[in-house]
Amino acid sequence: MDKRLRKALEGLSDPDLERRRHAMEPFVRATFETFIRYLYRYLGNEVECEDVLEDVYADIWQKPGQLNNITSEKLLLRTVYLYYMRGRLREVYRRLNRNLSLSQHDLMNLTAPDLGILEMMSQQELKDALARTLDHLKARERRAIQLWMDGMSSRAIANELKTTVGAVKMLKFRTLLKLRKLLRDYCHQQ
Repeated sequence: MDKRLRKALEGLSDPDLERRRHAMEPFVRATFETFIRYLYRYLGNEVECEDVLEDVYADIWQKPGQLNNITSEKLLLRTVYLYYMRGRLREVYRRLNRNLSLSQHDLMNLTAPDLGILEMMSQQELKDALARTLDHLKARERRAIQLWMDGMSSRAIANELKTTVGAVKMLKFRTLLKLRKLLRDYCHQQ
């Protein structure tokens, strides 16, 4: 856990409101991306994720006591999920899935999915890992993925690579599978 986040966590439990307010801003900056990514796994909708996260931060502001003695980002994520996010997620599930909702038992026992190493990596570590895995791809695969990530359509990529649209789609599919495997292998080495 980085120093700024640790200081922000300490400041959140301060009785002085001004210090708490100054601590909340770096806390939100340090955790927003991780929490959004985590919520997106459940909801699949960025707007809902942001709404839930706004409520979670308000709950943390009102009752920061559960965040004492946090020693790692993984523990922070689990604690925030258990004490702040889970209730909000239940409300969203009830609202969104009135007809298809989980049974009451399943809803009450909603548990966090296991955290993989990719969820625990910072953005910079993830970019570094992706850059290393991209180096293991063939030049044609790397070019296709780069064009695709730049927003080009399959037809435009096919024109660029001088091949058919079907070949590009298959190349993208196989390359993404290969990248996933390389990233998984990289994470297990760490």
